[in-house]
Amino acid sequence: MSTLSFPRIALALLVLLVLGLGGAFLKLGMNPPLPVQTIVHKELPGTQFAATRDQATPQAGQPLPAMPEPVAAPTLQH
Repeated sequence: MSTLSFPRIALALLVLLVLGLGGAFLKLGMNPPLPVQTIVHKELPGTQFAATRDQATPQAGQPLPAMPEPVAAPTLQH
């Protein structure tokens, strides 16, 4: 008869099963709980975002700021 008997094999399988299930439950328990949903946005009046007459029409006499010149990409030398 071999040194590995049925009770030892069954015990080893049972220990592996318990360790596997314990690890799975620990992994499930490590997930953070979902946050409580709270109302973030408040009811704001539309007049707070409405543009005034001075902001709505652009000034015709003001030029746009100058755009900087694009920098040339470095070239690869072989």
